[in-house]
Amino acid sequence: MKVLIVDDEEHVREGIELAIDWDQFGIKQRFQAENGLQAIEIMRRYKPEILFCDMSMPKMNGIQLLDLLREDYPDTHIIVVSGYNDFTYTRATIRANGVDYILKPFKRRDLEQALSKAVALCKQQEDSMRMQRDTKFLVQQADYVVMEQKMSQLIKGGSTYFSEIKNYCEKSGISTTNLRTTLILMRNDSRLIEHRYNGEGGLFSFALKNMAQESMSECGKHLLFRFDEHLWILMTGEKLEYEMTNKLNYYVNNLIAAWNSTIGLDTLVGFSERASDLHQIHQQITSAKTALLQSPISVDHQLGQHKPVLSNKEMQLNIALENRNKLYVEEIIHRFAEELRQCGDLRLKDLQLYTKEANYMLERASRQMNKNFEDMSIPMWISDITEWGTIWIQQWWRLIEEFGDSGYEGRGIQVIHEYIEQHFHEKISLTDLSEKFHFSPQYIAKKFKEMYNTTVMTYQTELQMQKAKSLLEHTDMPIIKIAETLGYQDENYFSKVFRKQHGLPPLKYRKTLRDS
Repeated sequence: MKVLIVDDEEHVREGIELAIDWDQFGIKQRFQAENGLQAIEIMRRYKPEILFCDMSMPKMNGIQLLDLLREDYPDTHIIVVSGYNDFTYTRATIRANGVDYILKPFKRRDLEQALSKAVALCKQQEDSMRMQRDTKFLVQQADYVVMEQKMSQLIKGGSTYFSEIKNYCEKSGISTTNLRTTLILMRNDSRLIEHRYNGEGGLFSFALKNMAQESMSECGKHLLFRFDEHLWILMTGEKLEYEMTNKLNYYVNNLIAAWNSTIGLDTLVGFSERASDLHQIHQQITSAKTALLQSPISVDHQLGQHKPVLSNKEMQLNIALENRNKLYVEEIIHRFAEELRQCGDLRLKDLQLYTKEANYMLERASRQMNKNFEDMSIPMWISDITEWGTIWIQQWWRLIEEFGDSGYEGRGIQVIHEYIEQHFHEKISLTDLSEKFHFSPQYIAKKFKEMYNTTVMTYQTELQMQKAKSLLEHTDMPIIKIAETLGYQDENYFSKVFRKQHGLPPLKYRKTLRDS
């Protein structure tokens, strides 16, 4: 939070500066001006939230300054410090929604009381703006999700929403006669959503789209939306010219570089060959997929190892399944994943062939058990070998878990419960727990809910908020430090979670306790 002190007398400015314990109010920056003209320049440059202002000054007096502030900076909170008990000055303060009118010579207590009131108003305003942003974000997300679903239907062969999508593109400023599609495959988005965005895929999508707006701004209008679990589509309008193709490649490469440097997102990209009418979107998607499937997964040509044969592993995995040996499953698949990494030239299309074969193995094994799992498969667009192996291991673990409960599983869930109690301040996801305790994420989620009538994430959040409550009650630790202690990188997100849990933001909760 920033403060500006405006007075033509230096000793008055210094008196206000020295009278207040600024750290107590969370004021990080303070500026001084000796007249209204200087004050306006500082307002334009630094936009301080709170202003201490004299009324009688040369060049531009307090009344003129407050009139300008009322027009251009209506959210600034004004505290007038004047040597004149003049109704004209008081009226100007009221018109500018001033917080207080303090007469010189001032008392320290009067300054601090006025500042406390201004800071409280700033925080109320900030909370209100945050709620408005959250509401706007949710509405935008809901609209975008609906449009994504309609676009996916069109791309998959439906024509019901063609006119609606055409209107949406044109409204967004995208030509539907010279349209170009680019496929972007997110390679590590699952890990980022779990660990960086606390499992909130909406925040991840919001971040991607914000960065796309900045990186693609000079390229022209565009639409970026999720098409599949890991597959996104970028739609741009362009001319049928070679230069435009080069231009698109340049800006898309800038975009994926920005994603990588900012949030660590790894991607593969497939460009359609040429622009066309919206009616030909299916041909464009096919063209972009063909290009995407040629993307290299492993390109260490020095290794030069032949591609391993997956069918050789089926008998070993079936033996592990019969013996309910999860460690053996893990060893078999980890070893095979390492063989894939050692391939000199493995492309996305090759990994997809392995994915199909791995899914057939799972299907055959589940049929032998007289089970039918609709979601027991590796997603086709997984492109990271480590994630590919992890998901395949988890699916075989699920088959083993379906053999029945030997008692070990129940004890294992209790151990997971105890682990969360001890490590609630760390990043914990179902994938992390799966790897550590050798249960499938689906099994952990199901059994934890059955045993404790809550989800893993809800239980961890409750423990974090209980600890936050205790720290707010019994320490003077700053909010940002409490957030970091409990594993939150973003103070605003921590405050949002706390408010949802306890009905008040952390600072208000602490103040309410101490005022009572």
